[in-house]
Formats: sequence, structure tokens, C-alpha cells
Amino acid sequence: MNWFAWRQHRKQFLVVGIILALYAALLIPTGLHFWHTYQSAVASCAQNPANPSCTDLSGSLFQPTIDQALLHLAPLAILLLPLILGLFWGAPLLSKEYTEGTDKLVWTQSVSRRKWLTIKLTWILVATAIFMGAFTALATWWAHTSNSLEMNRFDSGVFFEQGIVPVTYGIFAVALGTMFGAWFRKTMIALGVTLGLYIGFAFITVPLMIRPHYMAPVAVTTPMGPGFSDNIPQGAWVLTRGMEDQNGRVIGDVFTSAPPQCQQVIQQNQVTDNNGRVGIKIKGGSGNPIDACLNKAGWHLVATYQPSYRYWDFQYIESGISLSLSAVAVAATYWLVLKRDA
Repeated sequence: MNWFAWRQHRKQFLVVGIILALYAALLIPTGLHFWHTYQSAVASCAQNPANPSCTDLSGSLFQPTIDQALLHLAPLAILLLPLILGLFWGAPLLSKEYTEGTDKLVWTQSVSRRKWLTIKLTWILVATAIFMGAFTALATWWAHTSNSLEMNRFDSGVFFEQGIVPVTYGIFAVALGTMFGAWFRKTMIALGVTLGLYIGFAFITVPLMIRPHYMAPVAVTTPMGPGFSDNIPQGAWVLTRGMEDQNGRVIGDVFTSAPPQCQQVIQQNQVTDNNGRVGIKIKGGSGNPIDACLNKAGWHLVATYQPSYRYWDFQYIESGISLSLSAVAVAATYWLVLKRDA
């Protein structure tokens, strides 16, 4: 049975293996180039800190179009690969058997349904984990330069492209596709349902509604004025930021909501440009009188964020969620094949 599974899926494995080799051929030399360029720039800035470009290496390095395209497009493969495997490995795995009637041929032989299904699922899920692990390891290593420059591993797209999360999402996508293939028995229907549910879960529900709440965020409160961002650690994932009055009420527009004693200060410093847009112009270098008035009235700036040191905690939590859902999908597949079709 294992030999039969290998013969049945070897072309799929070969195609993905070739893609992996091409991906490595692209990422290894470019990753070495980017890292060497970054290290040279850091060393140069250490010797000449007055160089203006050293204040913003992320804005001065890798500006050519090819470099920018690589930095944005190379990690995209990790974003799409779980979905591709779910659609083209998972969904047809059982639905194709049902469509072609080969399931009945197998079940009339000496191999039981349980053994047949176990071997098929084991081969496809193990292969998914191996290939996703290889792709993700390459992408995580390659992104070392951009991580050092941008400090944004908590960014939704970056989080999904590195670490262990992509591997578990690949397993989840394949398990989901397999379940719907067993459920609907039609490959095209299984493809459509898998596509919609996976996108809704992985790209919308988790990053926007679930991931921010894995751990209680850290809150920071500072007086009104500049320097607010200095109180948020570098690389943190900022969830919310805004103004609050003395009662803790969130303020949307300072111009209309400011306390009466500060309205006059705002009007005195209010100017209108040639396009009719209203703004604030502070005279002299004695500080911002509006901020001073608002601080006196008890107003303050507040933000909530997830610190960067929680990155791996979030990776483990999300991986646990996707693997748990994968287990549910596999269990449902067993039920559909062993119980419903019995």
C-alpha cells in the first residue's frame, strides 16, 4: 500500500521538489547579497555615524527596482503555498477517487478502508510538513536582513511567512481540502469551499479578530506632546493608539472635543492654508501651548501593543490552533469515509 501511495503521488512530490530547488536557487544568493550589503552598511555607519543615510538604513538600502521586487515578492510564495497545497493536494486526494470510482476498487481488495485512508493521509500530510518546513526555513533565513532593518516580524504578512506558523497552516489547508473532498465528492466544489474558508480564516478572521487577543496587551500612557512613540518598544505590534480625556473617554477630534479652557488656545494657534485646510501653527520655541493646556486638563495619549519578545509565544499559540483544527478535519474525514460511506 505504501508503494502504491508513492506511485500515485510521486509526480506531485516531484513538481513541488523542483519548485523548492528553484526557490532555493533564488533565495540563497540573494539572501547572502542582502545580508552582506546590510552588514557593510552597519560597519560603515559605525565608522561614520554622521552619514545622513545611517539614520534610516531601511529607507536608503535596497532601493533598486529589482531589490524592492525581491523583498516584496520572494516571501509571497510562503503566503500562497499552504493554499496551493490545500487546493491541489488536499481537495483532490479523495474527491478524485470518488469521481473515478477507484475507491470501490480499493475497498473490494484486501486493504481495509481505515488502512487505505490512514496511509493516504499520512503520506500527504507528512509530505506537506516536509515541503512547507523546507520552504519556510529558507524564507525565514532569507528574511534575516529585512527583519533587522524593519523590526516588523509582528506585521500580519511577515508573521505568516516565517517561523513555524506557515508549516502548520500548510497542514491545515491540506487537511481542510481533504475533508471537503470526502464530504462533497466533487473536486471543483471542494476546491471552491476550501478556497473560501481558508482565505476567510487565515487572512481575515485570525489576523484581525483572534491573533491580537492571544495574550493581554501592554498599555502605555504618556502626556500630550511629541515623543509618544519613544514609549513603545521597537518592533512591538501596536494594536491601538489615541487620546483620552480625564475620564478615560476616547477622543476622536481634539479640535471639537477639547475642554473649554483649551478652545481659546487652539483658536489662537489655528491657521488656514491656501486650500482651506485648518491646522495648528506653533509660534516660537517654548513648546506647544495646546499640549500644555490639554495635559493640565488631564488629557493623555494611550496605546496598547504586543511586545516583540512575545513573537514566538504567538507563533506557538497560532500553530497550536491550526494543528488542532487540522486534527478536527482529519477526524471528520475518517468519519465521512468510514461511517457515512459504510
